[in-house]
Amino acid sequence: MRYSRFFWLAYCLAGSLQASDAVVTAPSPAQVIQTLVKSNGDEPESLDPARVRSGFSEEAILTDLFEGLVNENGAGEVVPANALRWERSNDGLVWRFFLRPNLRWSNNTPLKASDYVYAWRRLIDPATASPASSLVMAAGINNASSIYAGALDVKELGVEAESDHILRVTLEHPVPYFLRLVSQRPFVPLYEPSVSDDPTWMNAGNLVSNGAYQLTHWVAHQRIELGRNPNYWDNAHTRIDQVVYLPKLSAAAEREGYDAGDIQMTNRIQPDYYQTIKQSEPERVWGLPLLGTAVFSFNLQQREVADVRVRQALSMAIDREVLTQTVTRLGEPIAWSLLPALPGYQPYQPGESALPRSERLARAAELLKAVGVGPDHPLHLVITYNTSGNHKRLAEAIALMWQPLGIETELRNLSWGDYQSAKSAGDFTVARSFVFGDYAEPSAVLNQFRCGDPQNESGYCDPQFDRLLTDAANTLDESLRNQFYQQAEQLMMSAQPVIPLFHYSQMRLISPQLRGLPTQNVRGVIASKDLYFAQQQ
Repeated sequence: MRYSRFFWLAYCLAGSLQASDAVVTAPSPAQVIQTLVKSNGDEPESLDPARVRSGFSEEAILTDLFEGLVNENGAGEVVPANALRWERSNDGLVWRFFLRPNLRWSNNTPLKASDYVYAWRRLIDPATASPASSLVMAAGINNASSIYAGALDVKELGVEAESDHILRVTLEHPVPYFLRLVSQRPFVPLYEPSVSDDPTWMNAGNLVSNGAYQLTHWVAHQRIELGRNPNYWDNAHTRIDQVVYLPKLSAAAEREGYDAGDIQMTNRIQPDYYQTIKQSEPERVWGLPLLGTAVFSFNLQQREVADVRVRQALSMAIDREVLTQTVTRLGEPIAWSLLPALPGYQPYQPGESALPRSERLARAAELLKAVGVGPDHPLHLVITYNTSGNHKRLAEAIALMWQPLGIETELRNLSWGDYQSAKSAGDFTVARSFVFGDYAEPSAVLNQFRCGDPQNESGYCDPQFDRLLTDAANTLDESLRNQFYQQAEQLMMSAQPVIPLFHYSQMRLISPQLRGLPTQNVRGVIASKDLYFAQQQ
């Protein structure tokens, strides 16, 4: 049960108690203005769920506008949403979802299982060119890969409406984390009559949604306003009446708006301000770890870093605590592995992570000496990064840490587009980079290092690693599956195709009166319907 629903239950029950017994901890919506103004980073590229990319600005807005079969709540648990319940066949290949009765779209027309069929077919259709099509294939839905390759018609996708209220999904192979995958925004239904090639179907007044909110106003690059959707199945438990998104604000402008009381939730915090306010007014800061890791990525085809001992030495020589305490300064957990801790999963930790820095440096020097590198025989490396003051400072700090080992570094600053092109073309030796997971499961990150994966920029390839991931994907037992993941992560990190530096976290300034925020959700998604403002003390 979500925290916000607990308070609403207390509020509703209070009317049936004697006056002397009625203790209501949350205020009535009439007592507090329930309007949430959020800074949202960039202007959304689109409000088409098929265009959403995990972690980008449109995801937050679409979380409020649309809802799928299941959700992840603030504790990171999969909970019913449009689907009241579901069942899975013993072999894990067939899922049947039973929709809630009387689901309706924002225009008050009935929502049916066929609306999911239409949306999912559109998602995998090559003509749509959805950046989330890979999620449909990762979900193992029957014929998804063949359809995307153009070998089959979209009607062959393994999804069908058994009735208006029952959705049947057939998989090609068991996918133990299937529910987490379909909790993502791309898997929401669509109201087919409103969707067209004309982008105005996403305008206020035209966009038909099924979430807790509907689009009421959109002025490009200025503000996006959402109002309550009275036809939402759980509208009675929604507390926030209006959500306003402000795009393209600088960190300084966010803070100015926050200090003036015009913004109740920022998109980020300036490190200097974070260091101050976390001590003086910690109730104004909210943050959680994310399923993402900052890394330095090696191009294994470059001779300078082709020897694994060089890569291991470079990793050992980095003082991660210094990086997070003096460069990034937002309380990020240091990282020796790609994955942060997840429910049921403890990531691999190399033995050197427990050693004092002096001993790590000594071991690094020995590894480099074995390949002929040292102060008298330096190794020249180029660090590529995209334009950002923080990225430059990070590269400079790491270059200084490597210097005593005989590593000479050159910094190469590129625009975002040129940086992306350079990594895609393999035009780098060492690059500042990152890995993020689209769903809260180890495979979301580890799969990016399979042989030939489009996101595998390092060129790492180990068939044994791939087999372990395949074994995990075919294992319904969670404990055994996590063992496969741990073996795979250990195998990959022993080859050191990347250097994990720190795990990302989201840090925001919030109104001290804002309640219902997530407590354990590594995807960083905040549903406004779960929030409310308490009365100011």
